[in-house]
Amino acid sequence: MKAAGRRDRAAPGNRDPAGPDGPPDLHAPIELPGVGPKRRAALAAAGIHSWLDLLLLAPAELRPVPEIHSLAAARRQRGRLVRVAARVAGQRLARLPKRGTLLRVTLADGEARLDALYFNQPWQREAFPLDRSVRLEGRVIDAQGPALAAPRLLTEAEWQLPAGQLLPVYGGVEGLSGAWLQRLCAEARALLGQRVEESLDPSGLKRLGLPALPEAIRRLLQADRLALGLAGAEALPPDLLLAARRRLSLEPLLGLVARLLARRERRAEGRAVPLAPSAAEREALRAAFPFSPTRGQLEVLGELEADLCRPLPMRRLLQGDVGSGKTLIGLYACALAAQQGRQALFLAPTELLAEQHLAAARGFLERAGISAGVLTGSLKAASRRALLARLADGRLQVCFGTHALLSPAVRLAAPALAVIDEQHRFGVEQRAALLDKGADLHALLMSATPIPRTLALSLYGDLDVSVLRELPPGRQRIETRLVLRAERGRVLATFAERLAAGEQGFFVAPRIESSELGRGAEELHAELAATPLGRFGVELVHGRLAAPEREARLERFRRGQSRLLVGTTVIEVGLDVPAATLIAIEGAERFGLAQLHQLRGRVGRGQRGQPWCFLIPERFAAPRLRLLEGLADGFSIAEEDLAERGMGDLFGARQAGDNQEGLAGDVQDAAGLDAALLLFAREALERDPAAQRRYLALEAGRRSTP
Repeated sequence: MKAAGRRDRAAPGNRDPAGPDGPPDLHAPIELPGVGPKRRAALAAAGIHSWLDLLLLAPAELRPVPEIHSLAAARRQRGRLVRVAARVAGQRLARLPKRGTLLRVTLADGEARLDALYFNQPWQREAFPLDRSVRLEGRVIDAQGPALAAPRLLTEAEWQLPAGQLLPVYGGVEGLSGAWLQRLCAEARALLGQRVEESLDPSGLKRLGLPALPEAIRRLLQADRLALGLAGAEALPPDLLLAARRRLSLEPLLGLVARLLARRERRAEGRAVPLAPSAAEREALRAAFPFSPTRGQLEVLGELEADLCRPLPMRRLLQGDVGSGKTLIGLYACALAAQQGRQALFLAPTELLAEQHLAAARGFLERAGISAGVLTGSLKAASRRALLARLADGRLQVCFGTHALLSPAVRLAAPALAVIDEQHRFGVEQRAALLDKGADLHALLMSATPIPRTLALSLYGDLDVSVLRELPPGRQRIETRLVLRAERGRVLATFAERLAAGEQGFFVAPRIESSELGRGAEELHAELAATPLGRFGVELVHGRLAAPEREARLERFRRGQSRLLVGTTVIEVGLDVPAATLIAIEGAERFGLAQLHQLRGRVGRGQRGQPWCFLIPERFAAPRLRLLEGLADGFSIAEEDLAERGMGDLFGARQAGDNQEGLAGDVQDAAGLDAALLLFAREALERDPAAQRRYLALEAGRRSTP
């Protein structure tokens, strides 16, 4: 492994790839010494096929060079990146039970000491002989005291970089180091950047404060050279570098927008099966509801019926807060399809949730005379074969299920509709696989919190949106508080008081096992069981438990036999316990805003008392956590997530943009930046159909390049 790492640090190539006949076509495959079959395959998997892809590849982030601190000052910089100069005062390699090794390197500078921690990297011992002077960069964490988390050794050139200088950081290509990819990008830009021409309206770019494409590539080349420590590298002001990155990010965005516009056009040409009930049929279905719909639900039902009555494939996102009644809308759509002699699939992210949906829907569907079943990975072979046969011949009209629904073995006689619950839990390819079960299927996507990518799609033209803002009677606002570690005892006291009154609660941890970075669910369960809370019954659930055991523990909690449930994110969806009024989330800074919103939605489903959510960070209170104290609806949270992380890959598997928390706040208004670029791209292509065709062809060429 070490040898492979050394080979990866070799330069991609040292000779001019242009050859005697001049540079290759920008759309040609990358041909360089050091880019062999394995690396070419890794690049292709990341969508990098041609010289043009390299030229336009923007770094994952622009990271400011951290300040240099003494060890004493660094100890006070928890959560921040720092640079330190010190002497190696000692090292110790320890074996961790079930978790590998921990190398603890003790640093000293004459005034203070600070440990550097390396998990499962025993070979790092060779880099830290006793009394060696080292220069390091790393993040200060709280590991039973301040420590540096796996800091990296700095070269002389890196040490001399001025604090605050933005450096490009590359990543996201599995099997390739960011440093190697950076050198490859620098070489491509140096050799071929002069061949790129600007094709967009200069006045529009000027309004956005963006340079022309050749200038943007030149700036990024200079930043690459600076990060690589090459002679003659030119430092750039942060605003010029950020503008260059924005211009490069606009280029692939134009291709994505072209695909969006083309997708919208194809959808308009599609021929889906109209699902148009008569007035009597509509009333019969609504009479079978288990309860009266809210006014908001009735409005969404009307929008849904209008979509399904048309011969165009529906693409609708149903957004509603946790507990707002989205499931009823999805069930009605499925029932409407079955009533018209067609079939529907209802996809859920977990077996527990799929089975709960069937259990909740069984009475409604039976009253409507509709057959239903559930397909999960744990279904026994004989039962699976029987269910697949009923789907294939049309006897089974509505099928709930997990990822098992995506199997090629699932065939339908008369497919018409796909409903995807908790759609943020599925990638694009998974949703596409479900929609491939029939030609031009109607699709209803449901989520309590759209992720940034979905928000972008819904805002800019690919999805129609329905919003359930009205909560059913009895749902209360969940009070949310950020709690410092020193105040944790008050949270435990609140739990003790409320559980004694017959209520129930959750404690959530971001991981199963504890580590130097924080406690896990197992340790948390042991701690809480040893406190006075133990007398109320404390259950532990996580993903490593066998499904029958996990379900047994959940069932005891549902019945109230235990009043406190400790777990990981397996409790995020599918648990409906009316007596649950309290949830505490440990290590809250390790969760996204959307996930925190989903988790807190586990409480407040009954009338037992005011529901509370306590956010307890492990090391420091991330400012974004404060946002949840004042935000209650999913769209507001998605907008904040968009502002923090960007839109992500609109078509790929990545669900959200890159978190650039190293950038200063005044340059990190990602929502405004992304929205402006997206609107510019869309307007530019809608004004210029030829440009739209050009970018669409370019995108198709990139995706089809072997």
